Amino acid sequence: MHRMLLLCAGLALAGLAQADGDRYQALPLAGADGGKGGGRAFILDTRDGHVWIWSENELVTAADGRRRYGAGFIYQGKLRPGTQPGEFIETLPK
Repeated sequence: MHRMLLLCAGLALAGLAQADGDRYQALPLAGADGGKGGGRAFILDTRDGHVWIWSENELVTAADGRRRYGAGFIYQGKLRPGTQPGEFIETLPK
């Protein structure tokens, strides 16, 4: 099931990137071993600076309050361009 979700998410991202000139870039995160249910990826919107983490095994709270593990996107915020190498970039307020 998790591999199917990972495949679907990957295909969706590939379709978005292809449709918008590689606007969305995804990179696997270190230690993300998809074979153990812990796949994670860093996703960057190269046009507007939005950042997400996609996680294959994230604790999710349903509308009724029940908690379970499942795949999902975690929005990290919006970045701004840097002014010098090594500069710490904080996310912009939402």
